[in-house]
Formats: sequence, C-alpha cells, structure tokens
Amino acid sequence: MHLERVRQSKLFKMMDQSEIKEILDTFHILKKDFEKDQVIVLEGDECSFVGLILSGMVEVKKSSVSGKEYTITTLSQGDTFGEAVIFSSANTFPATIVSKTKTEVIFIPKHAIIEMCKKNEKFLHNFLNLLSDRILLLNTKLKENTLSTLRQKICNFLIEEYKKQKTTKLRLNLTKQELAKIFNVQRPSLSRELIKMKEEGLIDFWGKEIWIKDLEKIEEHLYEDI
Repeated sequence: MHLERVRQSKLFKMMDQSEIKEILDTFHILKKDFEKDQVIVLEGDECSFVGLILSGMVEVKKSSVSGKEYTITTLSQGDTFGEAVIFSSANTFPATIVSKTKTEVIFIPKHAIIEMCKKNEKFLHNFLNLLSDRILLLNTKLKENTLSTLRQKICNFLIEEYKKQKTTKLRLNLTKQELAKIFNVQRPSLSRELIKMKEEGLIDFWGKEIWIKDLEKIEEHLYEDI
C-alpha cells in the first residue's frame, strides 16, 4: 500500500504514516486496480464502504430514463466516494462510477469507518470535514440547477473558478468536451457561446486558459431572470 498517497488524501490528512499503517493493517483494507473504462460501482449497488482513489481518475455518471448518460463530476487522486451515503437510511450508490484512466482504489468498509472514528480523533475530524464539503457541493449543484441559460451556467462557472484561483486569468483542468458535459450541452453549443462572449468583450480564451475581461458584466448575466 502506498502510505504517502493515502496520507495526502483528505480522509487521512494530518495523520502520521505509522497511524495510517496501523489502521490499514488492523482492518485489512482492500486495494483494487481498475483498467480504463471499467465499472467500479453501479448505480443502485449497496454502499458498504468508502472508496479512496490512490491514483488515476474516475467519472461519476447518471443515466436518464431514456438511457442517456450524463457525467456528474470527475474524481481524482485523494478524492473519496461513498462517504455521503454509507450511513444513510437508503445506503445505495446514487450513480455509477467508472474509471477514466488506469486507477487504484482502496475500499474502507463501514465497520472500519466506525471503529476509526471512535479510536482516532483526527480521522473523525477528517470524515466529518468530507461530509461537510459534500453538503456544500450539493448546495452548489442546486444553485447551478436554477440557472436557466447556458450563458448563466458559464458565468457561474467562471465566477466560482475566479474565487478559487483568485485571478481573472483562469487555468482550466477540463477540456471543452468535459465542460459541455457538465453544462449538459453539446460541445459546438458551448463553443458558440464562448465565442459570443469573447466578441462582446466579456472573456478571451486560448487553449485551457480563459481571461475574464469584464467581471461586473459576467455577474450581471449570472443573475438575469433568477
């Protein structure tokens, strides 16, 4: 087990390698390797563990009634899944998780989570911190769902990235195709709207960089008709 990678995750932050090794050895934590495009969890599966990504990247996908598949989010090294539902009354996975690249995951069973929370205050703090972050993320998603136009969705994304990166020159870690999936539109529609915003002097872009040129106007677009 790569203890340093485990220690760098939010779930085990501020913990010594010796503490982590003791925990992992005590509960015989399972590590599993996945090839690209391999299903890790199916929507509706019982959630009896928390998954921690040691390396690689996964996509969280949801299927519509018509069978169309949407990517809800992407998770990478250090991220976890399952923590928000493992102790819920309906403890089933609400989405399918698929490896986007070659990926390593460790699976921490429910009983181990309970015992770790009892015995290690740092782990308890980290677990509660993860749950809090998940609630904030859900609140953000709810806000995004109230945005009616593609432009509003783009403006909201730009403002959130501006808050995170603290600069108007944004470096994106997503492709246009991935952004289009998040906004639930086709890539050509996203490209057309970005070009319009560029022509209007709101933004400029090159490759994976977007420059916010008129933050005030972008905020005005965000709150139109809401």
